[in-house]
Amino acid sequence: MCKPREFKLDVGDTELSVLEWSGDSDPVLLLHATGFHSRCWSQVVKDLPNRHVYALDLRFHGASGDDGAVDWSLMSSDVQKVIERLDLRHLVGVGHSIGGHLVARVAATLGARFKHLLLIDPVILSRQTYAALSRVPKHPSPHEHPVSRRRNRWRDARQMYRRFVDKPPFNTWRPEVLRDYCNYALRPAGDGDYRQLACDPLDEASIYLSQSGNEIVHDLLPLIHTPVTLLRSPPGAQAHADLSTSPTWPGLASALPRCREVYLPDCNHFIPMQDPALVARYIRQAQGAC
Repeated sequence: MCKPREFKLDVGDTELSVLEWSGDSDPVLLLHATGFHSRCWSQVVKDLPNRHVYALDLRFHGASGDDGAVDWSLMSSDVQKVIERLDLRHLVGVGHSIGGHLVARVAATLGARFKHLLLIDPVILSRQTYAALSRVPKHPSPHEHPVSRRRNRWRDARQMYRRFVDKPPFNTWRPEVLRDYCNYALRPAGDGDYRQLACDPLDEASIYLSQSGNEIVHDLLPLIHTPVTLLRSPPGAQAHADLSTSPTWPGLASALPRCREVYLPDCNHFIPMQDPALVARYIRQAQGAC
């Protein structure tokens, strides 16, 4: 696998980091899950030889800027701007978790640019769940969310890997994916030789808590006429501490005009980390689809 080119795109109020693997195919755009970064796709890309692939660090993640308040609409706008700035067409849009939510919203607006969508356990909740969240009288502070208390002081990536390799849900990942995550998850902490998470735990907690307004996705789903493949893992209570159960509304496939659902009972929410070859296979299929 060739090394990717890394570059920055100015989207007006911040810069976003993009990886590009050169190839002869129509483009693929990869969007990661909350708390992670574009390098988590490296093992998937290994199984996509000679394909033109982009992977984006979402705002508040990886090497991208963290300007502005956490807002899913803002992050969706970022993705749209990246697609337009790079003039991506005949695009296979691939999104895991929040990445799936964001690319679905963008495809409702820029449908003519997309060839296929691969939504991997996207955070698209039911209308009832969004309504229940909107009735919560006082949203908790990000400081009160358990994610905000993630360990955020590390000597290096090796220490981080050793800490996580036997700990759920990371112990369900392919070891090489976990190494890719750890190797690019940290940045200088300004505290001697220590390092801290590039995705600040308070920003990550804010993303989980910032669901207000996201119900708009239900008005957009009927507008997505691009063929969709939906990979979905088993559902469960999202209070689960390791966030490994599926957040995806079970009725999502029926709400999309052209959707094939693939249920993966042996996977958890971290499908690309558990089986990158499987995800690559569905991307190859999407590129061959009409």
